[in-house]
Amino acid sequence: MPFPNFALGKRQRLLLFLLGLLLVIGVETILHNEQQRLRNATLQQQLTAGDQLRVRLEKELNIPLYLTASLASYLSAKHGQLEANELKMLLAGLVRQSPHIRNIGIAPANRISYIYPEQGNEQALNLYYPDLPAQWPAIEAMIAKREARLSGPIELVQGGRAFIYRYPIFLEDDSYWGIVSTVVNIEQIWQLLTSTAAELDLDIALREVSTSGEPAVSFFGDNRIFSERHLTLNMAIRGAEWQMAIREAGIPGSRLLLLRLSLYSTVLLFLYLLSRLLATVYRLQQSRSALTESEQRLRSIHDNVLDGIITIDQQGIIQTANHACYRIFGYTPPALVGQHWRTLLSSSENIEQHFDTTTDGPVEYECQGQRADGHPFELLLFHTPLPQQNLYKLFVLRDITARKRTERLQNDFVATVSHELRTPLTAINGALGLAMNSVLGPLTEQQLKMLHIAQQNCRQLHQLVNDLLDFEKLSSGKMAFKREVVDLSVVVQPLILQLSTSQQRAITLEAETTPPYLVIADEVRLRQVCSNLLSNALKFSDKNSTVTIRLQRLPQQVLLQVIDEGKGVPAAFEPMLFQRFAQADNQSSRAQGGTGLGLAISKELTEKMQGEIGYQRLPNGSCFYVKLPAASI
Repeated sequence: MPFPNFALGKRQRLLLFLLGLLLVIGVETILHNEQQRLRNATLQQQLTAGDQLRVRLEKELNIPLYLTASLASYLSAKHGQLEANELKMLLAGLVRQSPHIRNIGIAPANRISYIYPEQGNEQALNLYYPDLPAQWPAIEAMIAKREARLSGPIELVQGGRAFIYRYPIFLEDDSYWGIVSTVVNIEQIWQLLTSTAAELDLDIALREVSTSGEPAVSFFGDNRIFSERHLTLNMAIRGAEWQMAIREAGIPGSRLLLLRLSLYSTVLLFLYLLSRLLATVYRLQQSRSALTESEQRLRSIHDNVLDGIITIDQQGIIQTANHACYRIFGYTPPALVGQHWRTLLSSSENIEQHFDTTTDGPVEYECQGQRADGHPFELLLFHTPLPQQNLYKLFVLRDITARKRTERLQNDFVATVSHELRTPLTAINGALGLAMNSVLGPLTEQQLKMLHIAQQNCRQLHQLVNDLLDFEKLSSGKMAFKREVVDLSVVVQPLILQLSTSQQRAITLEAETTPPYLVIADEVRLRQVCSNLLSNALKFSDKNSTVTIRLQRLPQQVLLQVIDEGKGVPAAFEPMLFQRFAQADNQSSRAQGGTGLGLAISKELTEKMQGEIGYQRLPNGSCFYVKLPAASI
């Protein structure tokens, strides 16, 4: 059983457990005896009430079944020869004797030729039983066994659900004549059953038992009532074997529940008070050892991290340092503690504005560190104030020499490979152009088509190389920008004409006011950004859709929006949209190809031009926007 969350010793926990176990055993014994007494009384009440309900249901349901049997005997005695008027009077008299009969049908040779009343049952007239694939096997078995059967509930062809009692008729010469069927109104039976059960305060369920003794799923009430804990009665229904399960409708054991709650409340209160007493004693014994263990754990973590960690006071004097700090800078513990923290930095570093000891909040900065032997290296600093009345600061120092070397090697590799790819790509593209212009001789249509595919892929590869080179220049800071006054509408219009012609797509331009839309930007790089956004919009939208470019003047900026009618960017991918080499993992993105650098380059270029780029999800598409500083007119 659960105990309060108190610190307890092993012996104290064992004592509480044993005591609690004894108390639970005693409570459960009392409850078991009371439950048995209440169950016996409830079972006797259920048996009496259930027997009344069973007798009433058997009476109401067997009346129409016995009437059907008498009609079948009469037809057999008349050799199946009845006139229509006589049959109508006979059926009308039988229907009046039972309020639960919906209709009676007579089916010579398995076809319903007479039905009463006919009104509301027209669809059942002339019904041929073998045409009912769901019901005919059971009817055929009934005829073979020469026994009447009550089936249901069954969906009727004339609408609704009901029970059907079918009685096969055999003549004196032992020949089969046909069937008499009585449709018993299921709604009236259920209404009677429900009202009677409510009067007796019972929940009931009914199910049929097959001739082999296998019970079916209940066709009335909850099938879970058929369990060993509830009373089950067999019913004497003509032509069927039914069972009725009975459960008391009211909440059983309310007295038992109240007794259980009171006993267990007393037990829990006693155990709670006892555990509080034991926990207080145990906490006094364990407080000193827990404090010592906590200090050792923190010191172990502090000394085993890979990054150097130091704490300094208000004057910037080093108070503590971990083992990684001594390893990174080559100091011994006595030589480092007590020195100013700037001793760990190169003398050329001036980071007062970045790491003043009065700075609040975490700060990150890359600089030059200096080892004890005077050797400089690449260092990354994390500065965090400690919550001890602002008396101490925390510095995390990470040696990033290897990471910087790896980044330089990666950038050099990308630049070298990109430059080396440009020369053969230019030659391939030129050769393909000459061949397509029939300089090398006439070409067939199939050859021209294949050369055109090759040239398109060559141009795509050339664009990917240009993207890699641009990104390398941006990363290394080698890309020059010429910021001047540029008319954004003049930059966009040629791109619209070029891409709409090459892609055979509709591109519309919407402007709030008349041009010009003057911005401060590098015209070449601005054209590259607009081309990337417009190409992406054409690439990731349907061929029959329209791409819209919208220009708008803001108070101090000019807004360019590229709106498409595509599926949009997956929500999970939006945070990575403008990261390098990032592509959404879906079928359309993989089919379009690319390096995933277009949007990353556009973001870098826009920010270099003091602008802003972003994405907005639309109900029927996507919107990429660029905001640039407006030029004063």
